[in-house]
Amino acid sequence: MIGKRAGLSFDEINELTVNDLLKYVNIYVDMETGKRKQRRRMATQADIDAFFA
Repeated sequence: MIGKRAGLSFDEINELTVNDLLKYVNIYVDMETGKRKQRRRMATQADIDAFFA
């Protein structure tokens, strides 16, 4: 049911593992709701200095 709401066909759902299907649905929901996860960035020298201060 979750896969169908995300626009997948039954054949596509059958080819995915449960874990892959859940990952796909999480991405789909994030895109639909406008929520985006923050991406990691490389630490700058200022970040390192602030950490050790």
